[in-house]
Amino acid sequence: MPCADVLEYHLKGQNKLIIRPSGTEPKIKVYLSAAGKSNAGVEAINTTLTNAVFNLVKSIAFI
Repeated sequence: MPCADVLEYHLKGQNKLIIRPSGTEPKIKVYLSAAGKSNAGVEAINTTLTNAVFNLVKSIAFI
């Protein structure tokens, strides 16, 4: 695998958080991968991760 500016966090269960810079624009891209036993479980994990990332960005960027 080639070297890249990517942060990949393996979280509890089979969940992942991947952060990388855009190749063409001055922005950061965030990808979430959630695994669960049901759609509702996956949605709950996704919501939790999304809120955590948004709050982190908000605290850093002073939004």
